[in-house]
Amino acid sequence: MINFPDMEHVQEPRQKGMSLAEYIEFCEFCIKNNSHITPQSCLDRKTGEEEIKAAFRI
Repeated sequence: MINFPDMEHVQEPRQKGMSLAEYIEFCEFCIKNNSHITPQSCLDRKTGEEEIKAAFRI
């Protein structure tokens, strides 16, 4: 059995949410800096999901 630490009393600063404009800029930056990514390559990409025979288990 896995023992996880008690996370109820952990105080972390709240992460700033990303606005839609910031998300669009981030996506545009990523696509421009990865020249091998095209709309066609994203749709044609094989992930191997077809060969999965059993669900993931720990």
